[in-house]
Amino acid sequence: MDANRLLARAWLPGVELFHADFSGQPFGRHSHDAFAIGAILHGAGGYQCRGARHVLPAGTLSLMNPEEPHTGHAESERLVYRMLYVEESRLPALLGRKQLPRGFLALNPSDDGQVAASLARLAAEFERDDALVLESELLALLELVFVRHGGLRPAAPAQRDGGVTARLRDFLEAHYREAVSLEQLAALLDRHPRHLIDSFRRAYGVPPHTYLLQRRVREAKRRLVAGEAPLDVALDLGFYDQAHFSTTFRRFTGVTPGRFRNATRT
Repeated sequence: MDANRLLARAWLPGVELFHADFSGQPFGRHSHDAFAIGAILHGAGGYQCRGARHVLPAGTLSLMNPEEPHTGHAESERLVYRMLYVEESRLPALLGRKQLPRGFLALNPSDDGQVAASLARLAAEFERDDALVLESELLALLELVFVRHGGLRPAAPAQRDGGVTARLRDFLEAHYREAVSLEQLAALLDRHPRHLIDSFRRAYGVPPHTYLLQRRVREAKRRLVAGEAPLDVALDLGFYDQAHFSTTFRRFTGVTPGRFRNATRT
């Protein structure tokens, strides 16, 4: 059985997400030119690394530094995990820090579920290709993992930046139907993406990508009340598909678009 998938985007160089689902030993001794951040979801994995044999059961992480030789195999009949690869040269731009991580000391620490959940959200956004949400989830995951396991000090709270956050909100209000990225917003406002996320959350209670989704849902409600079909609304407002629209709409309103539309017509 082999259901492996490798996800990458041309506009996000040096970052890949590998979804592994296999049995046996498909990986001989090799290394990566990237930090590897993974979560074991089902079964147990194993590898030879740092002169020892390691077994990684479900619920643990797999963390590896660049250029660490290792093998890879399934200890159980079936192994499922997600692994994020981030090239070391990309970290300064992504983290926006003068101080960078020292590297991972422990290969397979236990996880309280937060890293696995963050990887799951990131995988979903790779499928949808929503740049703003994907980049936001990526930065949050890197901050979480490197602070917990890579020797990175927690970031200082962002200073209030009222003029910039107000400009960002105005931009999102004016361009809520369009696909935007954190990189574009950072260039437009001359701030690092992490600063934009932190200062915007301080000012409005949610990060920019959540604010944008809320704005789209607010417009969707208006159009559904006017009688427009959910699929037409979803596609016009920049959702990946109707399922993505329905999930997001329900997240903010508690009901599906169809039920909301029927209720208003009744």
